[in-house]
Amino acid sequence: MVEGEKGAVGISKDVVTSIAAIAASEVEGIANVGATDSVFRRGEGMKRYVDTEVEGDNVRVTVRITAVYGTPIHKTAKQVQTRVKSEIEQMTGLRVNAVDVDVQKLVMPETPVEPPAEEEEP
Repeated sequence: MVEGEKGAVGISKDVVTSIAAIAASEVEGIANVGATDSVFRRGEGMKRYVDTEVEGDNVRVTVRITAVYGTPIHKTAKQVQTRVKSEIEQMTGLRVNAVDVDVQKLVMPETPVEPPAEEEEP
């Protein structure tokens, strides 16, 4: 809780979790975590893959992701860490002590299947 001259401002753990989920979902190179997810979970849909601990003005976040094969996993994880930390700190004024990224799965990128080109007969 942040205290000031005019009172105190409390930020719910659920709000911090939502911010982290939205920030993580905007990073390129991650895909659905759940095998049964038919649509990539963006924003609020990602909340079930994010855990937050808020103690006073300090936050610790754990994000579970699925990486897309072909993207550098370490770079994707670092981008998730940077993005989540930045968004939470900018939007709430809380200090993020850690963002743990748990890469749970690796999936092939979805590529649209194009029908074979028809060959013209001479």
